[in-house]
Amino acid sequence: MSFHKKFSIFFIFAIFGLFTACAGMNSSSPTYSQQEQTEERIKALQEQNKALSQQVETLQASLQSLNEKVDAMQKHMAAMEKIRKPTPHKVTHHKPHKAKKKVSHKTSPPPKKVKRKAPPSEKKPPVPPLKLYHDAYREYASGKFKEAAQTFLEFVKLYPTHPYVNNALYWTGESYYSLGEYEKAAQYFKEVVEKYPKGSKVPDALLKLGYTYAELDKKKTAREFLFKLMDEFPFSEAAQKAQTKLDELY
Repeated sequence: MSFHKKFSIFFIFAIFGLFTACAGMNSSSPTYSQQEQTEERIKALQEQNKALSQQVETLQASLQSLNEKVDAMQKHMAAMEKIRKPTPHKVTHHKPHKAKKKVSHKTSPPPKKVKRKAPPSEKKPPVPPLKLYHDAYREYASGKFKEAAQTFLEFVKLYPTHPYVNNALYWTGESYYSLGEYEKAAQYFKEVVEKYPKGSKVPDALLKLGYTYAELDKKKTAREFLFKLMDEFPFSEAAQKAQTKLDELY
């Protein structure tokens, strides 16, 4: 075999090996678009998980309501059974006739009128806490923000030690924020941060304080709350939104 043929064959094999190596490198390293797709899927799963949690809470409230209806039906049936039971026949004994007394013609004084006391007013039992909370959230979700704020505050008043109180205060702020009443909204967001510093709604309350003061054209105060959020909760989803809002304010 001549030198030129050997050199041609060697050159072909070398080029083939180079292409094979490049193909292996391209297939082994994930592309940036694949990473973005993975992140989008994770985010979608988180949103689904949040939606499922809200559905579970709604189902718990419905179950509580059904249990109450079953209890009421059982009490009603028990009362009906008592009414249906026959009462024992009482035997009356006739008393012997006494001699009639002579009727005097003196007029007797008119009987005194007895004042009857009015029956005490029956107070309705308070609505169970979970049902009241979910009623308020359904009002908020359906756009009835004024009614939702009132119901959330009723929940806070009736059940001040319930673990959902910080959530109720947060959604009260959200309701007023949706109504455009930013001063009231800021009041309840601050209450969440100050009274429940370890609550799950603190990052979102700090974020909404930044939004609220931005709407009130108090940009310095808005930036302070957004920086506080990023310092104390740097890995939260609210912190990422805070960075976007800070870019807008600057």
